[in-house]
Amino acid sequence: MQRMLNVNAIMLSLMLAILSLTCSVSSYASVLSYSTGVNLSPGFNNSRQNNNQNNNLVVTSAQKAVQIAQRRYSGKVLKVQSANVNGHPGYRIKLLTNDGVIFYVSVDATNGAVTRN
Repeated sequence: MQRMLNVNAIMLSLMLAILSLTCSVSSYASVLSYSTGVNLSPGFNNSRQNNNQNNNLVVTSAQKAVQIAQRRYSGKVLKVQSANVNGHPGYRIKLLTNDGVIFYVSVDATNGAVTRN
């Protein structure tokens, strides 16, 4: 089981490396979502709750969250995942600077606020 998880992690890393070389930011999250089967909509996994919350969200997709984060902080996107940001639905984005520094940025989907972690 552990070996299979390691193989899956390596395959995902390779896919992300290839995506970063070949895909634009707008298609990055959609390809990642399709290839991994992970839902990248903000917030919790309760679909009824998501439908009610999505009507009031400023940031409605992982692509928009990446664009907002990159406007504020320059860097190469390494990972995007839906997350709970200060009790609200949102996204956590892993960035790599030109200097080789890796850091995380949180984007609150309800108001578009960006914070560096």
